Amino acid sequence: MSTVRWEFLTIRITYDGGKRKDWVVEYRERAPLIGFQAILDAYSSRGWELMILNPERMRAVVGFGQYHIEPQSYRATFRR
Repeated sequence: MSTVRWEFLTIRITYDGGKRKDWVVEYRERAPLIGFQAILDAYSSRGWELMILNPERMRAVVGFGQYHIEPQSYRATFRR
């Protein structure tokens, strides 16, 4: 009987409201990944499967007399 061993990876995906106006994964040693689709494509091409996407940081935004809560970053958990 064989046992399946999973490898796990978590990354932070942040919203860049500056020039990019998109979701970004920043790296120290290479160019950032910009856009959710690009992020998912890049990790899935390396064999990673997205398991869960949790809001990590939230912010309140005023709109039409009430506040809206928007995520500023997510924590993505992958496995392969």
